[in-house]
Amino acid sequence: MIRTSRVPLLGRGTGWASLLTTLLLVPALAPVTARAQGGGADTLVLRWSAPGDDGNVGTAASYEIRYSQLPITATNWSSATVVGGPPVPQPAGTRQITVVRGLARGTTYYFAIKTTDDAANQSGLSNVARWDWILDTAPPGTPRGVKATREGTNEAQVLWSANSEPDLAGYTVYRSFDAGGSWAAVTPGPLTSATEFLDTTVPDNTQDAWYRVTASDQTGNESAPSAAQDVSFAVQTTAPASAWSLDPGYPNPSNASTPVRVPLVVPPTGAGRAVLEIVDSGGHTVRRFDLSGLAPGAQDVLWDGTNQSGRVVAPGVYTAWLTGADKRRSVKLVRVP
Repeated sequence: MIRTSRVPLLGRGTGWASLLTTLLLVPALAPVTARAQGGGADTLVLRWSAPGDDGNVGTAASYEIRYSQLPITATNWSSATVVGGPPVPQPAGTRQITVVRGLARGTTYYFAIKTTDDAANQSGLSNVARWDWILDTAPPGTPRGVKATREGTNEAQVLWSANSEPDLAGYTVYRSFDAGGSWAAVTPGPLTSATEFLDTTVPDNTQDAWYRVTASDQTGNESAPSAAQDVSFAVQTTAPASAWSLDPGYPNPSNASTPVRVPLVVPPTGAGRAVLEIVDSGGHTVRRFDLSGLAPGAQDVLWDGTNQSGRVVAPGVYTAWLTGADKRRSVKLVRVP
């Protein structure tokens, strides 16, 4: 949890002066895996996100980390044990850790942090993290609803549905250039809140790339990977007679009072059971069009900006997914106020 707090500034010989005008971010604290150490002592790793020097901007000056066998409050903070050798604060948002050694296994401990800026202003108390030596070894569920599509010449958009675990830390997107080859993470770290990722690092002349997604919890347990999704980057000079085509919608962006036309070409063999789905950024289908009645040739699907219940959708980025007999394809649609 990240919170902001205002801290009183002590005036010279005049008692408490005015409140600080600068808000200090208090780091979130989440203890994770404990491991045994020689001599019966145990080690605990604490993790948090670095605050800034001014709000969420810049770099703070120092940390003060304390622990106690009692829940830490502003009143008993000074009597809690100081953790020696805290790390130097990094730029705001950076994930940081410190190691606490010599703890007694089976004893419940509470941890908290205060942060000081370069003007010696100290933040309020962070959230208090409790550790009772009960290790969480159960990983989150495998992300569901994973979809990957080509975006532009050398980009791929990966979407998935959100997990529901309360201790979820984030998602990692992996990529491979061989369906049975090695996988490498393409996200810089777990994506803490997003359920989509745009891969802009696809090398030139790539023919195919495969993507899959995992979920991790705050203890570091990682789920099994999702099924691999193939994205083709091959340049197709002539489309087979049986292929569908899907062109960018227009107008795009569009506002709430303007319908969007999505051009497509139905193959000579007919539409069959093809559908066009409008999906929001969270991977939820908001509108579904049955294309089975369309005749072969160029056609337009008109979306009036409403969901399946007839209500106008919120502004945002949507994806029109065409599922035909040969392969799924998509285009982005942006709705503005």
